[in-house]
Amino acid sequence: MLNAFPDDETRIPAIEATIRYYGAYDLRYGSAFSLDSDINEACVIVHSDDMKYTFLRHLLSGSYSSSYRHAMKKLNKADRTKRLRLFDELDRLEATIDIPRPHIYLDFLGTKEEYQHQGRGRRLMNKICGFADSVHLPIMLFTNTDEDVAFYQSLGFHIIDIVSSDEFGFTNTYLIRDPR
Repeated sequence: MLNAFPDDETRIPAIEATIRYYGAYDLRYGSAFSLDSDINEACVIVHSDDMKYTFLRHLLSGSYSSSYRHAMKKLNKADRTKRLRLFDELDRLEATIDIPRPHIYLDFLGTKEEYQHQGRGRRLMNKICGFADSVHLPIMLFTNTDEDVAFYQSLGFHIIDIVSSDEFGFTNTYLIRDPR
């Protein structure tokens, strides 16, 4: 999103719309985890069998909520179209990757800014990895920063592919952690 929407005025609502859209889906069909009830860090996972994106499933999950529509209205028509094209490009690129099935897809991982660099994300990921091990499934994710790649590699993930979009100026690194 950084390269597709370089200014905050468009990037922030584009990111908000994306999180509201996919977050609603993931929370309906997946699971969210945090270390404590204050939710200072959180992640959302979805089993690959539940990643059957259809209009009806998105509708039932609340992906088209008023909050999502409000965020989308902050974008002009060209930027709304660009956001949709960006996700079409992500889907096209991901289709070229040999991703093992079934797997657990890690869709979001975040830590509140004041709690970052305290090991909270690592502790949460260790719990997610333990869960994946208990159900004998690999975890798959993608990221677009070298810092994130190094973090996930330190947790036992390995790179399975790197894809780039010339149109939108991004490079995504896909990683897998096999069950132990």
